Amino acid sequence: MELVKCNNLCKKFDDKQVLNNINLSIPKGKIIGLLGKNGMGKTTLIKLINDLLTPTSGEVLINGEKPGVNSKKIISYLPERTYLDKNMNVSQIITFFNEFYDNFNEEKAIKLLKDLDLDINLKINKMSKGMQEKLQLILVISREAELYILDEPLGGVPR
Repeated sequence: MELVKCNNLCKKFDDKQVLNNINLSIPKGKIIGLLGKNGMGKTTLIKLINDLLTPTSGEVLINGEKPGVNSKKIISYLPERTYLDKNMNVSQIITFFNEFYDNFNEEKAIKLLKDLDLDINLKINKMSKGMQEKLQLILVISREAELYILDEPLGGVPR
């Protein structure tokens, strides 16, 4: 069984057809990249897979089921925009993720924070955009998920 399957997936916003009859199968254990120009529907497809948008027609299946409560348990998603509470510090966010996600590996997150020289006591509102994106990436990959979906994972990270 495929981890992700899209059957005749369509998404329309008002009169604009963004996705038209997308058929896609992603087996377990594969790394897939979505490449295309801006505005071609990559983020829309990602949001449909994450159950953040509803298809106009067609279907998305995660492990053979429509996206919902069960899929959210196995998908670790990095959106293109930061979602962190700017008033919290890194340690508080790590604690929150550890309590919220059964599959969050706190030891892995702390090790990655140290490896990338991110201060665990630093408040989010004192971090640069690149530092915030590094933190979000650490949070996402510190979950023991079956599917990792990263939307523009290095958008603001200095190279």
